[in-house]
Amino acid sequence: MSFTFIPACGEDQLSLFDSPGRPSATLAYSLDRPFPAPRTPLRGGCMILGGRIRSARAAETANECRRRGIGTVVCGFSPCPGLELLRFCEVLRRRGIRCVITERCWQEGCGAAMLLSTAISGGTLRRRMEEALSRCGEVYLDLERTRRIFTLPSPDGEGRQLSPAEQERLSVEAESGFFSPDLQCKVWVLRRDEGVCFVLYDDPDTLRCKTDLAMELGIRKGFLLMNGEWSCEDLEQLRQADKNPAIRR
Repeated sequence: MSFTFIPACGEDQLSLFDSPGRPSATLAYSLDRPFPAPRTPLRGGCMILGGRIRSARAAETANECRRRGIGTVVCGFSPCPGLELLRFCEVLRRRGIRCVITERCWQEGCGAAMLLSTAISGGTLRRRMEEALSRCGEVYLDLERTRRIFTLPSPDGEGRQLSPAEQERLSVEAESGFFSPDLQCKVWVLRRDEGVCFVLYDDPDTLRCKTDLAMELGIRKGFLLMNGEWSCEDLEQLRQADKNPAIRR
């Protein structure tokens, strides 16, 4: 059984990914503003729902999903009161719509799957996946593209997000590089006046390693943000590798 890559994009890009057997996710919706008038038809798929969860808009969300054939709603990107989350998930569940909630908002009793980011800077990705599965049982991956730089010491452990252009420039400065089996990403080592720096980054090869690990643990679906984070070429490379294990590594 293969891993299902679900591209998440704006309505203007849906036609690139919406094909039989290949689910996609629209980024057009937010609970912080009125829902937009449909510009393109959807045939199934998912809704990536931004903004703060409001149970008062649960019925509206369910109705919009029914009109557009959407079967899964992914939300919880802003903090929300626990009772609002429970009520929101209950309304959608009663309408037959699957909820997927981000790890930081997910809670016992919501009846939703958990969305887990694969971009980490400490610990091990295997352990993070195992803990998510033990808490929830059903996990989707947020296949976030890691692009971060850390200067040691790094008290907060967060580093700084890099733009694609910055990453390209730093690739020239790197003295050495390696693959981290714990983080499941690639690492460059740089030496600067302020100290030793590490650049953590992903490419289709590391993402394939992450999804191989996920499948080993029983996780088989994940979302790819296509708006500047991953490209159509990256997605096709991942799908081809998924079909042919011999070219995965």
